[in-house]
Amino acid sequence: MKDGILGVGVIGASLDGTWGGAAHLPALQGLQGFRTMAVAATRQESADRTAKQFAVPRAYINPYELVSDPDVDLVSVTVRVPEHEKLVRMAVAAGKHVYCEFPLGRTTAEAALMLQTAEEKGIRHFVGLQARVNPELSYVRDLLAEGYIGRVRAFNVNYSLPTYPTRSKELKRSRSYMLDAANGANNLTITAGHLLDGLLYLFGSVPEVSGLLETEVREVRIEETGETVQVTAPDHVVVSGKFREGAILSAHVRNSHAGRFVMEVNGTEGDLILESRSGFMFQIDSFLIKAAKGSGARYEELQVPARYDRLAGQVQAGPILNVALMYEAIREDLTANGRRAPDFRTAVTVHELLDRIRASASLRARPQA
Repeated sequence: MKDGILGVGVIGASLDGTWGGAAHLPALQGLQGFRTMAVAATRQESADRTAKQFAVPRAYINPYELVSDPDVDLVSVTVRVPEHEKLVRMAVAAGKHVYCEFPLGRTTAEAALMLQTAEEKGIRHFVGLQARVNPELSYVRDLLAEGYIGRVRAFNVNYSLPTYPTRSKELKRSRSYMLDAANGANNLTITAGHLLDGLLYLFGSVPEVSGLLETEVREVRIEETGETVQVTAPDHVVVSGKFREGAILSAHVRNSHAGRFVMEVNGTEGDLILESRSGFMFQIDSFLIKAAKGSGARYEELQVPARYDRLAGQVQAGPILNVALMYEAIREDLTANGRRAPDFRTAVTVHELLDRIRASASLRARPQA
């Protein structure tokens, strides 16, 4: 870090619909204390175009060159899940701090290995579980902790997303890897994974959990070739359980024609509702918060105090805000040796919870008629 500026290199940064190009680079552009020093993409033309768009000094197609760049302090891995482990290990071997999107790995074992490798090298590691820096969720977390609705009795979540990865039977080849459960990027690991981490952040561990996983769309046609691909990844995820403090959890994650997210939290003295404002994925969304206190009370909107948005005026509201807030937390941790941003250890905890849901679902799986 030079003159207090954190140099960032983003792997997976192109303007062709990648998460790095759509969220990470715009988020970094609006932040003080950061400079994006390098981007890497699979094609030089794409890397050059991205670098020009965001005024980034260097563009690579070889990620090894990016992690070896002396001006890069933090490597951000924003590519497909199956490529995470190789790139994280490459960054760690180069002695760079690393930020990787979630899911951290295809499996819990892969995620645990990345954690072990980074810890042994003494590298600071961070994971893109952005719900933990969301201003509305942080406010609700504090409300629950201070007993705003009394003892929490239940969480119920109704969560649907359009075309993730598909609600029809056609899909572009670039997204077809998500149809194979072995690749670790699907409705369970991404959609439900981020949601479950948000619940862990809000209210702690879930020692009792069970799950139901269903694959409704079992065959998908690849748009470009007409090829038919078999689907093994779930498109329905149903979770029930009990939090450490005794509150009951029920959640249903699925595909839909129009996105919707509603979380209801019931307490002994009132209720809270979080409702999606934009229909984005949970971890990058913003929420309307409503509360009803006392018997027969009506729901009223709660305003989030300004102190919860640490980047007010620096970054526009929308999907990139939570990504920017994550980077802000990372910079605070690196400069003050803090522990505010979620790290690989957080990710492994979520991976382990997903394993428990899979195990429960496999025990109750029904034979096909």
